[in-house]
Amino acid sequence: MVELSKDDIRCITEFESLTGAAVVDCLITDSAVVFIVKKGDLGRAIGKKGANITRVRQKFARQVLVFEDSENMEQFIRNMFAVPVKNINVHEKMESKIAFVHVEPEDRGSAIGRGGSHIKLARALLQRRFGCDLRLVSE
Repeated sequence: MVELSKDDIRCITEFESLTGAAVVDCLITDSAVVFIVKKGDLGRAIGKKGANITRVRQKFARQVLVFEDSENMEQFIRNMFAVPVKNINVHEKMESKIAFVHVEPEDRGSAIGRGGSHIKLARALLQRRFGCDLRLVSE
């Protein structure tokens, strides 16, 4: 179970009041605020023609990312990437788990993000949610 700070709770409350979507988790970084919304609430979070997410971005004055939750780790990983994921292999050794995410070579840059921002967020969220590390593989 992840402990939420006062800032996390404040952001979640603000997001839910602006969008009507139920938030499962929130991660605040220097450059972005990431929300994991309940399965089925992604459309509500974005809103008609992106109206809700636009309001949220204006309110927070920084990048806002929204991903849909899933109890299934592989589906959760797929939900975090804007590029098609070819394959996910999970390796467990002793006390650690590593998910190897395979993407097309031409999608690697988008999967990593500028300065590694997207992959860092994906790693942090996967660690928080499933206690698993993430490695990106392109063939």
